[in-house]
Amino acid sequence: MTELTMPDDTSLSPLRRTLCSHANAIRVARWMRRDGIDAAIVATDDPLQPWRVIEATAANHQDTRACA
Repeated sequence: MTELTMPDDTSLSPLRRTLCSHANAIRVARWMRRDGIDAAIVATDDPLQPWRVIEATAANHQDTRACA
């Protein structure tokens, strides 16, 4: 899987950059799935939360751009 990264011109601390990463969204989705929650990762236009992990049952499939 190719890692999707945030543009370098986005001014964030190293911790925030890690928390905002696609890799972190994948980790959170995996934790949710281990707990029995069907999770989806969706892209947002918010630079502080470019990836949002949601319950897949709540996802509007037209708005879902990326799933892990």
